[in-house]
Amino acid sequence: MTEQQLIQGCKKQDRLTQNHVYKTYGSKVMGICKRYMKDHERAEEMVMNTFLTVFQKISQYNNQGSFEGWILRIAVNCCLMELRKKTNFKNEVSTDDVSIPVLNNDSDLWRDDVEKMLNYLPEGARIVFNLYAIEGYKHAEIAEQLGISEGTSKSQLSYAKEKLKKTFFSSLTPKAVNYER
Repeated sequence: MTEQQLIQGCKKQDRLTQNHVYKTYGSKVMGICKRYMKDHERAEEMVMNTFLTVFQKISQYNNQGSFEGWILRIAVNCCLMELRKKTNFKNEVSTDDVSIPVLNNDSDLWRDDVEKMLNYLPEGARIVFNLYAIEGYKHAEIAEQLGISEGTSKSQLSYAKEKLKKTFFSSLTPKAVNYER
């Protein structure tokens, strides 16, 4: 099915088309939801919320940008709405050290590994990192979405980057090399 056929079928509330949309975009939506939610059950719940929203608001899709991009944006917004209910972003940064396993030099950083690394961050720092580094939001947009200041967004991002760098990448820095001949 083409993207236009999927859109038209969803507008007609055709269950087969909706199922096809879910099968086509479900894994990408789940990938986004897993980055924002710490546990698998909450991620699955957000996937369901995303597709319910897509099917309920399909008439609002205006063919600007890709249909997939519109769906993925809804996934991010569903996760943010859920997290906004349960997270106090302003007080999220913690200076407490958490025991985190360090990756070996020979580890491949696949998507699951990145998701596992992000799960070690406190919720606020993880969300800001996702929005900025992965989704491409600007600090002003993050601040507006989360109801925080731009400064808080910047400090959460800085905290997340430092925590990830120190924890996972400190052992990956090149060793000193003797270039004497």
